[in-house]
Amino acid sequence: MRILIDLSILRHPYCGLGQVAMNYGRWYGAHAAELLPDHEVTLLVPRPFVGRFGTQVRYLVARDCYRWLPVLMPHFDVWHSIHQLAAFRPQAARTVLTIHDVNFMYEKSPAKQRKYLRRLQHECDRASEVCFISRFAQEDTLRHVRLHDKPTCVIPNGVELLTEGEQRQPQRVDSSKPFFLSLGVVKAKKNLHTLLPLMERLPDYQLVIAGNDQGAYADQLRRQAEALPNVQIIGPVDDAERRWLYAHCAGLLFPSLCEGFGLPVVEAMQWGKPVFCSDQTSLPEVGGDHAYYFRDFDPDRMAAVVRDGLEHFTPERAEAEKEYAAGFSYERHLRRYLRVLGVE
Repeated sequence: MRILIDLSILRHPYCGLGQVAMNYGRWYGAHAAELLPDHEVTLLVPRPFVGRFGTQVRYLVARDCYRWLPVLMPHFDVWHSIHQLAAFRPQAARTVLTIHDVNFMYEKSPAKQRKYLRRLQHECDRASEVCFISRFAQEDTLRHVRLHDKPTCVIPNGVELLTEGEQRQPQRVDSSKPFFLSLGVVKAKKNLHTLLPLMERLPDYQLVIAGNDQGAYADQLRRQAEALPNVQIIGPVDDAERRWLYAHCAGLLFPSLCEGFGLPVVEAMQWGKPVFCSDQTSLPEVGGDHAYYFRDFDPDRMAAVVRDGLEHFTPERAEAEKEYAAGFSYERHLRRYLRVLGVE
């Protein structure tokens, strides 16, 4: 069986999906030999990534000509598109499509919503089977697209193990006081402005907001944060800095309103850190009984949730978090996909 794994999103290696693709490449590179000789794995990658994941996998360069003329691509038995809006459409007998979210229905203009929805419906029509990263993502997608009784399944995201590897303190972080961490792209859907009045009620703590901070919302947040000495917006961080932030923070604050999964929730739990997040979209599903939830965004009630959580967060609870987070390993995630692809 010839299997193509579409990792073309590696053209953006530092975005969330780019990191997912990187972990897919590493896993297949390490395990492809187990699948031979009956199953041949090919990774569709940008040219700079040819050879990056070892010699047990094959590589197909994601050339622009394949985008416009898919008939030029080699034929495969199975193609797995690891996200719903891939640029390539290989020739394959079976196609497995993974849908992460339909956030465009809440973020884009009506015209762009219609455009993205048409494209997503087309991809669903072509797919042999559709997988989702959470039950919420499945339910939300089915409000907008028709799957016509296609087989579906929910396979939770894999989460990279962050507790191993180099740590480095970001230069802009003042570690003289305990700090909470909020990590992710600084956009309105992340609801980060609700954390500023919260921090006024937690003067003994700092807040470090890390992530891509380009755009009007981030600019507005910076202006509002200027009046708060215990809030730092530090911009993007690399992997070593991300590990340091998780290792040293007092907890994760994640009041997001729009998540198909919510990777930082599980990442923080890997370190045994208390997680405080909203009770909306996929977050209760991902955080389970291990997270503390903001039921609304009144700053006094948010502060009460944080104080109560810190008071009752025990070493036993931290260990239970770590065990729970281990269930989201890429090993487990991709073994489940192998069964969908017909390999196991």
